[in-house]
Amino acid sequence: SECVLAGLLSVRGLRVLQIDRNSYYGGECASLNLKELYEKHNKTFDQTVAEGRLGRSRDYCVDTVPKLLMANGKLVKMLLQTGVTRYIDFNG
Repeated sequence: SECVLAGLLSVRGLRVLQIDRNSYYGGECASLNLKELYEKHNKTFDQTVAEGRLGRSRDYCVDTVPKLLMANGKLVKMLLQTGVTRYIDFNG
């Protein structure tokens, strides 16, 4: 709710400063890269080892709260029309 309010206020021309206690944005509904995911679960992240085995950290975007989209819903149609599906994978 805070990010929605901040977005509305910024569209109105106001300056908005959001402070998050986490090192990542989004609270409990965040999407984390590989390094952030390791840190969230108090695991040591060795960049050299991780990149050698898994690739770059920024190539990952893991939702901390999985989303469910109706296959024929309005949101899926909008995602297809805007071309954002080039950046996300759908699994079923």
